[in-house]
Amino acid sequence: MSQPELARLIDAAQGRMLADTLFVNARIVDVLGNRIAPGQVAVKDGVIVGVLFGDREPDCAAGYEAHEVIDCQGRLLCPGFIDGHLHIESSNIRPSEYARLALTRGTTTAIADSHEIANVCGLDGLAFMIEDGKRAPISFKFMMPSCVPALPDEQAGATISAADMLEFIQARPGEVFGLGEMMNLPGVFSADPETVARIEAAKATTSTLVDGHAPLVAGRDLNAYATCGIIADHESTLPEEALDKISRGMYVMLREGTCSHDLENLSPLLLENPMRARRCCFATDDRAPSDALASGMIDNACRVAVEAGIDPILAISMATLSTAECMGLEHGASTLSPLERRGAIAPGHRADMLLLDDLTFTAPPHAVFAAGSLVAREGTFVGEIAPTTKEVERLEALLHSSVKLPQLSRDVFDYEFKPGEAVIDVIPGLAVTKTARPDDDEGLRRIMLLERHGRGVAAQAAGADGERPAGSGLIGKHIGRGWVRGFTISGGAIASSIGHDSHNICVVGDNPDDMLAAVEGVGQGGFVIARDGQVRVRMDLPLGGLMSDGTAEDVAQEHEAFVAEARALGIQEPLDPIMGMIFLPLPVIPELRIRPEGMFDVTTFTYAQ
Repeated sequence: MSQPELARLIDAAQGRMLADTLFVNARIVDVLGNRIAPGQVAVKDGVIVGVLFGDREPDCAAGYEAHEVIDCQGRLLCPGFIDGHLHIESSNIRPSEYARLALTRGTTTAIADSHEIANVCGLDGLAFMIEDGKRAPISFKFMMPSCVPALPDEQAGATISAADMLEFIQARPGEVFGLGEMMNLPGVFSADPETVARIEAAKATTSTLVDGHAPLVAGRDLNAYATCGIIADHESTLPEEALDKISRGMYVMLREGTCSHDLENLSPLLLENPMRARRCCFATDDRAPSDALASGMIDNACRVAVEAGIDPILAISMATLSTAECMGLEHGASTLSPLERRGAIAPGHRADMLLLDDLTFTAPPHAVFAAGSLVAREGTFVGEIAPTTKEVERLEALLHSSVKLPQLSRDVFDYEFKPGEAVIDVIPGLAVTKTARPDDDEGLRRIMLLERHGRGVAAQAAGADGERPAGSGLIGKHIGRGWVRGFTISGGAIASSIGHDSHNICVVGDNPDDMLAAVEGVGQGGFVIARDGQVRVRMDLPLGGLMSDGTAEDVAQEHEAFVAEARALGIQEPLDPIMGMIFLPLPVIPELRIRPEGMFDVTTFTYAQ
């Protein structure tokens, strides 16, 4: 911020210059003072320049003058919510559309890790997310994906080295906020040179911060992880696990997404000692548009927290101030301009604010202001999304035609269960899984992961199949096969082009014919349900096989139709048939996963027998 710009803010704070907007008759949620107090707030050039509390300040009666006065009519005025960690792609909508949805629910800042699209399309994918995000009035903070691929030998669509990161960051000054979740745990624990170089690359980003991903990490491993300066973790599922990380200097993000519901399990950490909230934030990680529209995003996390017995002001503080402090977006970063500081209603902070009718968080905010401008009212977006630019259109074109599957025969999907072999045991509501070794296939379903970035196509062209049925020569190399318990599909199959993090084609079913039909129905990306050899329902995701080019409402309708068909297929609540499935290939969360080579034990980082 220039000296003249700062001088304008000082003049407005002193009343020598008219404020742009004055909020009066407000009950201010003061997360710094942990209270609710009557008062008024003045905004100039998108920055809060004045806060006067009517309960104790003599000049509050005189107050400020402004071009526009907004009567809050006794409503609560609180800071805009900050989502500490999410993957926009996992909402199946593009950044500009995600912003429209998020703002209606009060999220004004989103710390976005785009490693999903980067695993498919490399740094072109990240560039698309950044450019498309610029079209919206939300404050996106894009992280550099740290692990593309998630593990060094993963069959992803791209590889991003430390050198690649630095080149991209230097070419786009100020556009990369920090380093995204460091999930290569073996690389960290062994001080692998490339992993260390990627962590060091964070120094070139705006914040210099490294985000974390450390499920069930403890002891010396956790000490090594924290020694790297990794700031936060969103994978804790047990209070003692979260406390272990807090006590080692990390922040803990209490995740409340669509697949993973960790907040209620972690609430005893705060009920036992509310002071720990200063080191706790909220994150959605992965949130489906249907859930976001129905029950919210970070506001939903606040509701779940309150229902668990956490004080509402404390919940708002975790949704705002704690996240801002974690990410260096509060006064602790002295180099920040007033338009960058956030997390509280205080002078010198960005004017991201919400008007709430109450503290139940059961409905969208009455009004949402981003940098002082009204962007949403009663759950309806009223801001502006700028038209696409030529650069957005160029990058978007690179995201199409990303699915490259080999030819496949029915035989590839037809295999027998071996008594005692490792089986994925799904835990509804959690990203973690267990390993089972049953004696028979009672309650089990086939699960397969098919490499879709062209390796299988190349191997097939080189004669991998020989005289065998199409795809047979790829089994155990580019086609992984196994079994899963918990997906109670009956008479059909589900296939998806989303499978964290490499996004190969995952299919679960109870018969070979429907599994083949579902995979073939994926086309250039989407979720598919097949029954009786025919595709019954499909969600089209043409952008990298991850995102729709439609609206959040369209995607939500498609999601609901898909879930209804999945329920008819036998998948029971609380398992979400979409979010529950896309985590099955994720090889960095315990315990058992599926990879193109076969079943993978994440606890030992070896292939299970």
